[in-house]
Amino acid sequence: MTICPPPGMSKKTMKKLLLLDADVIIDLHTLGLFDRISKGFEIHITKTVLDEARYFKSGGTKTGIRIGNRVTVIEDVAVAHLQAVREEAKEARLGIDPGELEAIACWPDWSAAF
Repeated sequence: MTICPPPGMSKKTMKKLLLLDADVIIDLHTLGLFDRISKGFEIHITKTVLDEARYFKSGGTKTGIRIGNRVTVIEDVAVAHLQAVREEAKEARLGIDPGELEAIACWPDWSAAF
């Protein structure tokens, strides 16, 4: 698959895409790095990941994570893809949480993950 930049945008100005899971989002917030990463990369997450990454702890304080306006949220993932990924994970004897399941199922070539 070839992805071409929109007219007027060179490859140098395009951000690289990251598809993140909740634990990575939480860790980036804990380390104070989410803002820096979100400025340098286009971040995509699934709706389940957005729901899972609600807060992080730092210095004994629980702080809410509000990133819906700084990421692209993938709302719909094909049920057939979810079922296929779940079956592949089961056959490979891999445990997979709902956020990971959606993230893999929405990726164009998810079968390469197994």
